[in-house]
Amino acid sequence: MSNYDIKSEEKFMGQNAWFSLFMGVTLLIISVYPMLNQTSAPLLFLGTAAFLGSFFMFVIRGGFTWRMKYHLTYKDEYLNTIDTIAYKHVVLGLLFSMGGVYLLSDTLALEVSHSMMATFYLAVMSLIYGVSILWQSKD
Repeated sequence: MSNYDIKSEEKFMGQNAWFSLFMGVTLLIISVYPMLNQTSAPLLFLGTAAFLGSFFMFVIRGGFTWRMKYHLTYKDEYLNTIDTIAYKHVVLGLLFSMGGVYLLSDTLALEVSHSMMATFYLAVMSLIYGVSILWQSKD
């Protein structure tokens, strides 16, 4: 594998991490938004704008191109290991967050819908994946 391919995969992994973080923050705002006592449209608009801005930045910077075929694994073994460990962190974080929600389920049962919890779990998974990749790939 050439040095250029490794650098392009590292760039793609970094973009995936930032995209995952922005998506996680957006999903977290969307999941918590109905529970806020004083909801404001600018908060929801800000979260949606952050997500769309990061998505378009990702598309413009070359994350999604028509010619690129998406592969589930990276060709570089080091990046593949980082990705695998990040998914392990996601599973552990999801288990801990589900345990925490289970312990708090008596107080949350009347206020929270199933779609809000599903969105919350997606937000947790996205945030943990992005943070894990950024934390592991720092030099």
